[in-house]
This record gives sequence, structure tokens and C-alpha cells, in this order.
Amino acid sequence: MRIDVLLKIAGVGLLVTVICQALTRAGREDISTLAGLAGMLVVLLSVLSLAGELLSQVQSVFQLP
Repeated sequence: MRIDVLLKIAGVGLLVTVICQALTRAGREDISTLAGLAGMLVVLLSVLSLAGELLSQVQSVFQLP
């Protein structure tokens, strides 16, 4: 199992949470929302790359074209 990917996602989540809290307390809710969306985008791209690898492995196991 790839623990490093899970730790990366957890680290991004923790960092985004801290940034969002700091921005919200500073009165910058709009920037806080954008920071949250950016964090979600980073995690989504990581998950999509893993899904691509999974599909490639399934394709090679079943010898699909």
C-alpha cells in the first residue's frame, strides 16, 4: 500500500485547514475559500493520477488493448 500518498493528502488537508483558519480570523473569508478550493484541486489531481495508474495496471493484468 502506498502510505506516502495518504500522508501527502493528509498534509495538504492540514496545511489548508491552518491557512483557512488564519485567513478567516483575519477577516479574509473570500481568500480563505479560494485557498480551500486550491487545496481540494491539489488533492483531486493526486487522486486522478493514482486512478490513471490503477486503470493502467488493470489494463495490463487483463491484457486489454
